[in-house]
Amino acid sequence: MQGLTKMSVQRVSTAEHVRDHITTLILAGELKPGTPLRENAIATALSVSRNTVREAVLLLGQSRLIRHEMHHGAIVAEPTKDALINLYDARRGLEVGAVSLPADAENIAGIKSALDDLERAATEGDDREIVAKDLAFHAATVRNFRSERIDAFYAQIAVELSFFLNALAASRLDYAEDESFLDEHRRIYEAIAAGDRAGAARFVQDHINETIRRLRARLDAAEA
Repeated sequence: MQGLTKMSVQRVSTAEHVRDHITTLILAGELKPGTPLRENAIATALSVSRNTVREAVLLLGQSRLIRHEMHHGAIVAEPTKDALINLYDARRGLEVGAVSLPADAENIAGIKSALDDLERAATEGDDREIVAKDLAFHAATVRNFRSERIDAFYAQIAVELSFFLNALAASRLDYAEDESFLDEHRRIYEAIAAGDRAGAARFVQDHINETIRRLRARLDAAEA
């Protein structure tokens, strides 16, 4: 075991940094759906090797933000309605389960803080910020599980949701145009704060079902 002391531990690799940078560009809309990820161009722009970029793209593939095409390599994924709805279905089980658990004072305070942030974002009307704060609110409820693994899994779902909502130009489907959207979040928080776990689970279920209904209606109208 003596040799282990000679190893230099690097917590985040260069490839992970590159992956995170590309992810940021995709979420910000600077890399549009359908954009090819050219290894040479990325390596030159970021002053890293092609091997590092290749590794970063492989890591990025785990997030479903990109897809691979024969003879074309990796490209930024094109969001689909079905994939977006499937993500909401995945959320439902996690979030309903989370709010069905007892919440301590620290968790309740975190959820209230996230609700305040969402209300401010809705008032200011920045689409991407509203999406981010909405997902942060739900992530705060999922922390009721007190599981780092579940938090990490939910964070990945949140990344995909953020990408899909922004890329589909759907970020305002549920927000400033509809005051009931904020009311739904307030009801979830109030039930959690009151210790009404059954009510909180019901409100989360209703909120996700209503969000899916809104998405389907708006996206169907956009396709018509």
